[in-house]
Amino acid sequence: MMKHPYRIIMRTVLCATVAWSMCSCDDGHVDDPVFENTEDSYNVEITGKFQSLNTWRGTYSVAAACFNDESNYSLIQKVLPSSTEDTVQVLKLSNVPTNAKTVEIAVTNTLRKRIATLYSYPIPYNQRYSDTIKIDVGTLNVGMFGSINQFIFQGTGTNCARCHSAERPTANLDLTAAHAYNSLVNAPAEKDPSKLRVKPGDAEGSFLYKVISEGDENVGYSHVGLFTDDTYAPFLDIIKAWIDGGAKE
Repeated sequence: MMKHPYRIIMRTVLCATVAWSMCSCDDGHVDDPVFENTEDSYNVEITGKFQSLNTWRGTYSVAAACFNDESNYSLIQKVLPSSTEDTVQVLKLSNVPTNAKTVEIAVTNTLRKRIATLYSYPIPYNQRYSDTIKIDVGTLNVGMFGSINQFIFQGTGTNCARCHSAERPTANLDLTAAHAYNSLVNAPAEKDPSKLRVKPGDAEGSFLYKVISEGDENVGYSHVGLFTDDTYAPFLDIIKAWIDGGAKE
Protein backbone atom coordinates (compact mmCIF):
# COMPACT_ATOMS: atom_id res chain seq x y z
CA MET A 1 0.00 0.00 0.00
CA MET A 2 1.37 3.43 -0.94
CA LYS A 3 2.00 5.76 2.00
CA HIS A 4 0.12 9.04 2.13
CA PRO A 5 2.34 11.79 0.61
CA TYR A 6 1.21 14.36 3.28
CA ARG A 7 2.49 12.15 6.09
CA ILE A 8 5.80 11.71 4.30
CA ILE A 9 6.26 15.47 3.98
CA MET A 10 5.39 16.16 7.66
CA ARG A 11 7.73 13.41 8.88
CA THR A 12 10.54 14.90 6.81
CA VAL A 13 9.96 18.39 8.22
CA LEU A 14 9.81 17.07 11.79
CA CYS A 15 13.09 15.16 11.42
CA ALA A 16 14.79 18.20 9.96
CA THR A 17 13.59 20.35 12.85
CA VAL A 18 14.88 17.90 15.46
CA ALA A 19 18.22 17.61 13.67
CA TRP A 20 18.59 21.42 13.57
CA SER A 21 17.75 21.67 17.25
CA MET A 22 20.36 19.08 18.17
CA CYS A 23 23.00 20.82 16.11
CA SER A 24 22.21 24.22 17.58
CA CYS A 25 22.90 22.88 21.10
CA ASP A 26 26.37 21.74 20.13
CA ASP A 27 27.79 25.28 20.19
CA GLY A 28 27.58 25.22 23.99
CA HIS A 29 25.22 28.20 24.35
CA VAL A 30 21.48 28.26 24.66
CA ASP A 31 19.75 31.51 25.58
CA ASP A 32 17.52 31.29 28.68
CA PRO A 33 14.02 32.68 28.33
CA VAL A 34 13.66 36.21 29.71
CA PHE A 35 10.73 36.91 32.03
CA GLU A 36 9.73 40.16 33.68
CA ASN A 37 10.49 39.91 37.40
CA THR A 38 7.25 40.70 39.24
CA GLU A 39 8.36 39.38 42.63
CA ASP A 40 10.84 42.11 43.60
CA SER A 41 10.22 43.64 47.00
CA TYR A 42 11.92 45.66 49.70
CA ASN A 43 13.12 44.65 53.12
CA VAL A 44 12.86 47.31 55.81
CA GLU A 45 14.61 47.52 59.18
CA ILE A 46 13.47 50.17 61.65
CA THR A 47 15.42 50.97 64.81
CA GLY A 48 14.02 53.22 67.50
CA LYS A 49 13.09 53.83 71.09
CA PHE A 50 9.31 54.02 71.35
CA GLN A 51 8.07 55.63 74.52
CA SER A 52 4.74 54.99 76.31
CA LEU A 53 3.52 52.15 74.10
CA ASN A 54 1.90 50.56 77.15
CA THR A 55 -0.57 53.45 77.44
CA TRP A 56 -2.65 52.36 74.44
CA ARG A 57 -6.19 51.14 75.04
CA GLY A 58 -9.13 50.32 72.79
CA THR A 59 -9.15 49.30 69.13
CA TYR A 60 -6.24 51.44 67.93
CA SER A 61 -2.54 50.66 68.01
CA VAL A 62 0.82 51.93 66.79
CA ALA A 63 2.45 50.08 63.91
CA ALA A 64 5.43 50.19 61.59
CA ALA A 65 3.69 50.28 58.22
CA CYS A 66 4.16 50.97 54.53
CA PHE A 67 1.75 52.97 52.39
CA ASN A 68 1.38 54.13 48.81
CA ASP A 69 -0.29 57.31 47.55
CA GLU A 70 -3.57 55.63 46.66
CA SER A 71 -4.94 54.48 50.00
CA ASN A 72 -4.88 55.03 53.76
CA TYR A 73 -4.77 51.27 54.27
CA SER A 74 -1.31 49.87 54.86
CA LEU A 75 0.25 47.55 52.29
CA ILE A 76 2.06 45.75 55.08
CA GLN A 77 2.50 46.49 58.78
CA LYS A 78 3.72 45.18 62.12
CA VAL A 79 2.18 46.37 65.37
CA LEU A 80 4.77 47.65 67.81
CA PRO A 81 4.94 45.32 70.82
CA SER A 82 3.66 47.01 73.96
CA SER A 83 6.29 47.26 76.67
CA THR A 84 6.59 48.93 80.05
CA GLU A 85 10.25 49.67 79.32
CA ASP A 86 11.33 52.18 76.71
CA THR A 87 14.04 49.97 75.23
CA VAL A 88 15.50 50.21 71.74
CA GLN A 89 13.58 47.97 69.35
CA VAL A 90 14.47 46.67 65.91
CA LEU A 91 11.48 46.01 63.65
CA LYS A 92 11.76 44.19 60.35
CA LEU A 93 9.29 44.27 57.47
CA SER A 94 9.87 41.71 54.73
CA ASN A 95 8.49 41.56 51.19
CA VAL A 96 7.37 45.17 51.14
CA PRO A 97 5.63 45.76 47.78
CA THR A 98 7.55 47.93 45.34
CA ASN A 99 4.62 50.33 44.99
CA ALA A 100 5.13 51.44 48.60
CA LYS A 101 5.99 55.13 48.85
CA THR A 102 6.51 55.67 52.58
CA VAL A 103 7.59 53.77 55.66
CA GLU A 104 5.75 55.14 58.68
CA ILE A 105 5.20 54.84 62.38
CA ALA A 106 1.45 55.29 62.38
CA VAL A 107 -1.67 54.92 64.46
CA THR A 108 -3.88 52.33 62.73
CA ASN A 109 -7.20 50.67 63.45
CA THR A 110 -8.03 46.96 63.33
CA LEU A 111 -8.61 47.20 59.56
CA ARG A 112 -5.06 48.56 59.10
CA LYS A 113 -6.36 52.00 58.15
CA ARG A 114 -4.00 54.88 58.93
CA ILE A 115 -5.44 57.25 61.52
CA ALA A 116 -2.38 59.42 62.10
CA THR A 117 1.24 59.52 60.99
CA LEU A 118 3.73 59.97 63.81
CA TYR A 119 6.85 59.52 61.68
CA SER A 120 7.35 59.17 57.92
CA TYR A 121 10.27 58.13 55.72
CA PRO A 122 9.82 58.55 51.95
CA ILE A 123 11.30 55.65 49.98
CA PRO A 124 13.78 57.06 47.41
CA TYR A 125 12.63 56.61 43.82
CA ASN A 126 15.93 54.90 42.96
CA GLN A 127 15.90 52.52 45.93
CA ARG A 128 17.41 49.16 44.92
CA TYR A 129 15.31 46.12 45.70
CA SER A 130 18.34 44.13 46.83
CA ASP A 131 19.25 46.64 49.56
CA THR A 132 17.59 46.67 52.97
CA ILE A 133 16.07 50.04 53.82
CA LYS A 134 17.49 50.90 57.25
CA ILE A 135 15.81 53.66 59.24
CA ASP A 136 16.74 55.02 62.66
CA VAL A 137 13.81 57.00 64.07
CA GLY A 138 15.58 57.93 67.30
CA THR A 139 13.28 58.36 70.28
CA LEU A 140 9.56 58.79 69.67
CA ASN A 141 6.75 59.33 72.15
CA VAL A 142 4.07 57.14 70.60
CA GLY A 143 1.78 56.84 73.62
CA MET A 144 -1.89 57.73 73.50
CA PHE A 145 -1.39 61.18 74.94
CA GLY A 146 1.72 61.79 72.84
CA SER A 147 -0.28 60.98 69.70
CA ILE A 148 -3.21 63.16 70.78
CA ASN A 149 -0.85 66.00 71.61
CA GLN A 150 1.02 65.77 68.30
CA PHE A 151 -1.92 65.18 65.96
CA ILE A 152 -4.73 67.14 67.67
CA PHE A 153 -3.37 69.80 70.02
CA GLN A 154 -0.41 70.68 67.79
CA GLY A 155 -1.78 69.42 64.47
CA THR A 156 -2.11 71.67 61.45
CA GLY A 157 -5.75 70.70 60.88
CA THR A 158 -7.01 71.39 64.39
CA ASN A 159 -4.15 73.37 65.94
CA CYS A 160 -5.76 73.81 69.33
CA ALA A 161 -2.62 75.59 70.52
CA ARG A 162 -3.45 78.45 68.16
CA CYS A 163 -6.10 79.65 70.62
CA HIS A 164 -4.82 77.91 73.74
CA SER A 165 -1.29 79.25 73.57
CA ALA A 166 1.14 80.01 76.38
CA GLU A 167 1.01 83.76 75.73
CA ARG A 168 -2.79 84.22 75.62
CA PRO A 169 -4.44 80.92 76.56
CA THR A 170 -8.19 80.99 75.98
CA ALA A 171 -10.03 79.89 79.16
CA ASN A 172 -6.61 79.90 80.81
CA LEU A 173 -5.89 76.58 79.08
CA ASP A 174 -2.37 76.18 77.69
CA LEU A 175 -2.27 73.42 75.08
CA THR A 176 1.23 74.01 73.78
CA ALA A 177 3.27 70.84 73.51
CA ALA A 178 5.18 71.15 76.78
CA HIS A 179 2.22 72.24 78.92
CA ALA A 180 -0.83 70.44 77.54
CA TYR A 181 -0.76 67.46 79.88
CA ASN A 182 -0.46 69.41 83.13
CA SER A 183 -3.03 71.92 81.92
CA LEU A 184 -5.59 69.16 81.42
CA VAL A 185 -5.16 66.25 83.81
CA ASN A 186 -6.67 66.85 87.28
CA ALA A 187 -6.96 70.56 86.50
CA PRO A 188 -10.30 72.33 87.26
CA ALA A 189 -12.16 73.67 84.23
CA GLU A 190 -12.31 77.45 84.29
CA LYS A 191 -15.77 77.46 82.66
CA ASP A 192 -17.08 74.89 85.15
CA PRO A 193 -14.86 74.61 88.26
CA SER A 194 -17.02 71.77 89.58
CA LYS A 195 -15.46 69.53 86.93
CA LEU A 196 -11.92 68.56 86.07
CA ARG A 197 -10.78 69.14 82.53
CA VAL A 198 -9.56 65.55 82.48
CA LYS A 199 -10.61 63.22 85.26
CA PRO A 200 -8.49 60.06 84.93
CA GLY A 201 -10.65 56.98 84.53
CA ASP A 202 -13.83 58.94 83.77
CA ALA A 203 -14.19 60.40 80.29
CA GLU A 204 -17.91 61.12 80.72
CA GLY A 205 -17.14 63.15 83.82
CA SER A 206 -14.30 65.10 82.19
CA PHE A 207 -15.02 68.62 80.94
CA LEU A 208 -12.71 68.19 77.95
CA TYR A 209 -14.60 65.18 76.63
CA LYS A 210 -17.97 66.85 77.19
CA VAL A 211 -16.88 69.93 75.24
CA ILE A 212 -15.58 67.99 72.23
CA SER A 213 -18.30 65.32 72.14
CA GLU A 214 -21.52 67.20 72.84
CA GLY A 215 -20.59 70.80 73.63
CA ASP A 216 -21.27 72.93 76.70
CA GLU A 217 -23.33 76.11 77.02
CA ASN A 218 -20.54 77.76 79.01
CA VAL A 219 -18.17 77.50 76.06
CA GLY A 220 -18.64 80.12 73.37
CA TYR A 221 -16.93 78.27 70.50
CA SER A 222 -18.26 74.86 69.42
CA HIS A 223 -15.47 72.31 69.59
CA VAL A 224 -17.72 69.49 68.40
CA GLY A 225 -17.12 70.46 64.78
CA LEU A 226 -13.42 69.70 65.14
CA PHE A 227 -14.15 65.99 65.19
CA THR A 228 -16.77 65.60 62.47
CA ASP A 229 -14.18 65.32 59.68
CA ASP A 230 -13.21 61.74 58.80
CA THR A 231 -9.58 62.60 59.44
CA TYR A 232 -10.13 63.53 63.06
CA ALA A 233 -13.30 61.62 64.01
CA PRO A 234 -11.39 58.56 65.32
CA PHE A 235 -9.64 60.76 67.87
CA LEU A 236 -12.90 61.29 69.70
CA ASP A 237 -12.77 57.58 70.58
CA ILE A 238 -9.02 57.72 71.20
CA ILE A 239 -9.37 60.62 73.66
CA LYS A 240 -12.18 58.79 75.45
CA ALA A 241 -10.13 55.59 75.68
CA TRP A 242 -7.12 57.58 76.91
CA ILE A 243 -9.10 59.19 79.72
CA ASP A 244 -10.94 56.00 80.69
CA GLY A 245 -7.60 54.17 80.71
CA GLY A 246 -6.20 56.49 83.36
CA ALA A 247 -5.05 59.50 81.28
CA LYS A 248 -1.39 58.45 81.41
CA GLU A 249 1.24 60.78 80.02
